[in-house]
Amino acid sequence: MKRRYLNIEIGPYLRDTQKLSAMQSGAYLHLLMHYAVHGELPHEDDAAMRMIARLDTQQWRRTKPVLAKFFDAHWRNPRADRDMMKQERLAVLRALSGQAGGRSSGMSRRARSRLVDN
Repeated sequence: MKRRYLNIEIGPYLRDTQKLSAMQSGAYLHLLMHYAVHGELPHEDDAAMRMIARLDTQQWRRTKPVLAKFFDAHWRNPRADRDMMKQERLAVLRALSGQAGGRSSGMSRRARSRLVDN
């Protein structure tokens, strides 16, 4: 499975969710985590959505309109999308940097071994 990241900046999260109850905030966080791992939410399946949000049917009916404000019509979250893209770019850059570092380190070891062997 592809490693996914969700960078939650505490200040903006608290600012955006300050009017949510603890239950609503927890449901939102569970939806975000599922979104980060799977890249989407099963927005057309209310039963799956409420299970992801850890809510019963009645709680989901009351909470869904509140949580929908944090997502677009297809239950995509632009901030999470931006953060995940940024993390993926950083992971690629780190991998490339590590490969480059490994190559130069490997060459140094070969050069050292030649000196020791001679």
